[in-house]
Amino acid sequence: MITIYQKSSKLIKNLLLIAVLVPAFALAKSDYNIQNPKGLKIALRLAITQDEHAKGLSGLKQKQFTNKEGMLFVNDGMGTRRFWMPDTYFNLDIIFLDQDLAVVDLEKNVPSHPGMIEPPVIYRTKSYQAQFVLETNAKSPFSKDLKPGDKLKWISKTPISEIVLKTHRPR
Repeated sequence: MITIYQKSSKLIKNLLLIAVLVPAFALAKSDYNIQNPKGLKIALRLAITQDEHAKGLSGLKQKQFTNKEGMLFVNDGMGTRRFWMPDTYFNLDIIFLDQDLAVVDLEKNVPSHPGMIEPPVIYRTKSYQAQFVLETNAKSPFSKDLKPGDKLKWISKTPISEIVLKTHRPR
């Protein structure tokens, strides 16, 4: 026979577990956001380490990367950046940003390539001088009106400068 004390004890433990897990799950989705000049925001996935840079969005299906998400590739300073699209399953807009999150240049509707083997040729962007690179779903309204010189706004409790300090370290 289960007593009221045992039931309430179990209920309290379950509520505490939910109280710990739910905020952690919610934060994982929206810890980092970026806003375009028109006020549209997207939630960011960060690629900080070399392994994360190499993987990028490879292997993700369209359903796993919504129009309200982006992947921000973080580097420790300005440098030559060139991206390619192996093992992608949806077209992307690729936005090259300077240290102030100003758009250096962008390539829109970059074609997907579901695999790692050529032919067909895997798309490669031109080379740009940038510190950050933002990838969004080509169907996303976020990047539709962006142009070189536009400045994006970082929205997070953690300053982007703090995230830059973690670049390319094994996780």
